[in-house]
Amino acid sequence: IHIPGSIQPHGCLLACDARAAIVLRHSANAVEMLGLPGGINGLPLEEAIGAENVHTLRNALATLQDGSRPALLPGLRLAAGLFDVSVHVFRSIVTIEFEPASLGQPLQLARGLIGRIRDIDEVEKLVRQSARLIRGLLEYDRVMIYRFEQDGAGKVAAEAKRGDLESFLGQYFPASDIPQQARILYLKNTIRIIGDASGDRVPVVPEFDASGEALDLSLAHLRSVSPIHFEYLRNMGVAASMSISVIVDGALWGLIACHHYKPRILPMAERIAAEMFGEFFSLHLTSLK
Repeated sequence: IHIPGSIQPHGCLLACDARAAIVLRHSANAVEMLGLPGGINGLPLEEAIGAENVHTLRNALATLQDGSRPALLPGLRLAAGLFDVSVHVFRSIVTIEFEPASLGQPLQLARGLIGRIRDIDEVEKLVRQSARLIRGLLEYDRVMIYRFEQDGAGKVAAEAKRGDLESFLGQYFPASDIPQQARILYLKNTIRIIGDASGDRVPVVPEFDASGEALDLSLAHLRSVSPIHFEYLRNMGVAASMSISVIVDGALWGLIACHHYKPRILPMAERIAAEMFGEFFSLHLTSLK
């Protein structure tokens, strides 16, 4: 699931060498979305997105280690308009993701959320209040906080939902619902959105490099979804989702899972706020254990 060979269609992707100098691969929608000429692969990145933007990206990359979570650059101006950009380096490949720019102040959003749970001193109250706060901010139809049991099964420990929906509170879901390889990715990449469970998959071109390797998208925000997971969501009537990893003592304690019953793409500003909240929630949970 980390090398699907495709991305979700609400953004586009360029993959470059370790110096972020030459475009090696691109998503098939990058030409149209970024207003580029055809034949992107082999093009100097400066010609694709401009020298100033490349300088900004390299400065961001200088703060990252290989395999660390992406740097997020909101509101980068390209010839085709403003884009929110995510950039990371993994196995000596620089991957740059572009989404149409969104409005919002993630620090203010996150600060408001964190302030509401900072003084809670009981785990159950923290979990209940956090589900309500996330739903209030992000307006998903259902927000659940899963807690993983010793056998890997997930229990819905808290829920905030639209009034007409049935409740899943207290229900258990088998460990097989979230395979081990998915759990590993939740540790590497702590926020995951699916904009449309019936959406298209945009191929990465070429799918394989000269050595026969597919592009590893473990850390990519736009990584496409396995057909099995798409089917799982559709069987539940879910059209869009977001999950935030809850990590305690280096292990996956659970997930904050958001479901929506119409397609929905959460903008980057709100994703940043949600991710920051998830990190504080995890730390606070650790302190209350």
